Amino acid sequence: MSWKQSILLLALQTLLWVDAAAAQSLISDATRNLPIANEVNIGGGGWAQIYNQAELAAFAIDVVVALALATLIALHPMRRAARSKTIDFILPRLFAFYALIGMVVGFLVDQHGYIIGFVVFGIGALLRFRSNLDDPVDTVEMILVTVLGLCVGLDLPVMAILIGAVSWVLIWVSGRRLPIELRLQADSMERLEHALDRVHQIARQEQWKEGYLHRSHSKNTARMIFLLHASIGEEGVETALQKGLEGEGLIWKVGN
Repeated sequence: MSWKQSILLLALQTLLWVDAAAAQSLISDATRNLPIANEVNIGGGGWAQIYNQAELAAFAIDVVVALALATLIALHPMRRAARSKTIDFILPRLFAFYALIGMVVGFLVDQHGYIIGFVVFGIGALLRFRSNLDDPVDTVEMILVTVLGLCVGLDLPVMAILIGAVSWVLIWVSGRRLPIELRLQADSMERLEHALDRVHQIARQEQWKEGYLHRSHSKNTARMIFLLHASIGEEGVETALQKGLEGEGLIWKVGN
């Protein structure tokens, strides 16, 4: 190794040492005034919180604003026009749930300590990557009930009740209608059009709301998405179609 290389190596080592010392100094300055975990009080005061009218009013306002903003995004005209899959009709429900979860986490962190945020997001990551739930709605509802349990454990029973009530209403409102997909195939386009007319009649009789329709003239196929009451389900659709499309000579399938 030449003397030039030795000097360059020595200068590089000196520079790295200076950078490490400066970084350590910055970390020490930044964390000097932070409270350690044992000093952070995140208790909620139990049932006495019901007398904190200012906090309850702030919570109610935040719920309304968060859900209103999520609804504006979820029901944007461009999004509504581009819906062509069943998941597109479920996304507004997910938007509302995630907006509620985000608002609740931010509210709890602001009112009762930053450690809650790390706990909630750690639990959310665990549920997301360690659970076997295929339905995204089931996943987000599991996160919601975990937040409820966390609130109870943090001595925030009033918050838990309020969050549970809002979640119950949101699940009831958003889950009244579910998207069901129907695929049709015929041996000719004329027969397919006749079958579609018959399906439209069945939908009106059963009070199904049509959300999407696409025809393929080259394959004589059609794909439809209906929004119907959750209590009907795929079995109810199949039963109605079996009676209404009997003798049409079609191949059809309900579901994804």
